[in-house]
Amino acid sequence: MRKLLLATVAVLGGTMGVAEVASAQALSETAGQTASPAPGTITVRLNGRVRFYAAAVFDRDTDTGGKQVNYTFGNYARLYPGFDGVAANGLKYGAALEIRQDNPAGAGGGALGSISAQNRARGALYFRREWGYLGTNQLGTIRLGSIDSASSLYMTGNFENFNDGGLNGDVPAFVTGNNQITWPFADVGALYTTTKAVYLSPQFFGFDAGVSYEPNTGNMTATNSCVGGIGGSIGCERLSSTSSNAESGRRRNTLDALLRYRGTFGGFGIAATGGYITSSNVKDNQAIPFNSNRANGLTVRDNFDGLEVGDFGLAVTYGGLSVGGKYQFGRFNGQWALAAKGVADGEAWLAGASYTFGPVIVGAHYLDYKSAGDTGNAVFGRQRHETGLAVGATYSLAPGLSVFLSYLYTQRRQNGYNFTTGAGVTAAAPGGNPNSNKVIANLVSIGTSFSW
Repeated sequence: MRKLLLATVAVLGGTMGVAEVASAQALSETAGQTASPAPGTITVRLNGRVRFYAAAVFDRDTDTGGKQVNYTFGNYARLYPGFDGVAANGLKYGAALEIRQDNPAGAGGGALGSISAQNRARGALYFRREWGYLGTNQLGTIRLGSIDSASSLYMTGNFENFNDGGLNGDVPAFVTGNNQITWPFADVGALYTTTKAVYLSPQFFGFDAGVSYEPNTGNMTATNSCVGGIGGSIGCERLSSTSSNAESGRRRNTLDALLRYRGTFGGFGIAATGGYITSSNVKDNQAIPFNSNRANGLTVRDNFDGLEVGDFGLAVTYGGLSVGGKYQFGRFNGQWALAAKGVADGEAWLAGASYTFGPVIVGAHYLDYKSAGDTGNAVFGRQRHETGLAVGATYSLAPGLSVFLSYLYTQRRQNGYNFTTGAGVTAAAPGGNPNSNKVIANLVSIGTSFSW
């Protein structure tokens, strides 16, 4: 029983949020830890998955010029190639990729072109994650590339281990545009796709730690990626100040540090994390008078605050039952966007539970997220309020073959904001629906996953 509980807690502490070993987050954490090729050799792997869903969606149609039916199918595939090696001196090293398809593209056969053209657009391949690692059991592991930060790798208490991931799974994407709930935690592309250096420590007396550094929001490139003329005020990886409003909300110098504990007490297993994420931001230098005291002749101003976020998670396990939650607070808005000056902090909490018996996992989580939301209407305090409930089950029919059942309920509300038009409400543009400041979605789906 003790060995079983230790294994369960390790999964909860490290990969809570993963329904299958083939998922990118599971692979990103376990690469270099579970692989054990003979010294002086490497092991090449090609994991992947194919998923299919049938869904019934009940939400407000935000396209005022048309009508949508309440049923749909969906599918996609992903590949996870990589290799793991062990040197004769015990050094572990390797690399891994996540290859995705299904770029956003409108349905073919109509105004947006032919069905075959739709297939080419949606089936285009691109890299989502790419990283290499090296380390030892005694000294820890260093990861380099476009990869999850410490807070994403060691997510605890988010309870995404049932069906396709609940409110952070595949199914919420079936909901129309602005009706889709925001997932505020660290296991999202806004954080894990950027290029960074990550250190993961060994475990001592139940404790281990992770720290990551990201100089800017660039990813998957070895260039400065500037667009425009001399000075490159748009798109430059190394940008520190800009005359572009669109760039002034970018974060810089993001540091993510997290401490995790895992242990057993009697029949109970406990996993707990505490983390902190901080950053600066690209400054705004437009319309600023000349300042002779600065070498470049510019002063800068802040329209946004950098990230200042505290993150805590807890999961308690007894047998097959796990309960816990997450709490996140501080200077952030939306899905890891920077908060504008003067708006209130973001705050999110989640409570969840799951139960595993034989080949079945059943679970649920409830999310409550308050944020500034639309910054044009958020000056007087935190105004956007999003809540969501996910309930579901996973049944593993055979190795690599699973069936999902999901139910989702979500609600988004912000006074002074029109979710139909995606804009603030003013006297000149009041919005056509008096209830457009609140949107509700209900969704039921069944899906199957083929993974290897």
